[in-house]
Amino acid sequence: MLLSIGMLMLSATQVYTILTVQLFAFLNLLPVEADILAGFLINSKPENACEPIVPPPLKDNSSGTFIVLIRRLDCNFDIKVLNAQRAGYKAAIVHNVDSDDLISMGSNDIDTLKKIDIPSVFIGESSANSL
Repeated sequence: MLLSIGMLMLSATQVYTILTVQLFAFLNLLPVEADILAGFLINSKPENACEPIVPPPLKDNSSGTFIVLIRRLDCNFDIKVLNAQRAGYKAAIVHNVDSDDLISMGSNDIDTLKKIDIPSVFIGESSANSL
């Protein structure tokens, strides 16, 4: 795989995330629309999204696509992402706290997983701070 000059300037965490997304896309594990998803990023309230969160602003003349940034910890990833979806967000970004370590988001609750339709990703804290 060829890397562009711009990609060489990215942190190891960002390169890992890009390569992971490309691998998932290659294996058809991402929804088709995931490669064109763009929107406004909003911090989750409450920050950990372990309970219902504040929905995005009302749609105006903007694209109306909102992505939520959620802190890790306090509850399972599936609950966080499901709360984001129920609030009306089109995607969720969960970030690590006090660490740039990346882990796989997962769940053993098949019933909850079946309810989730929005894409989600896990990133390190410095990447979240950059956003």
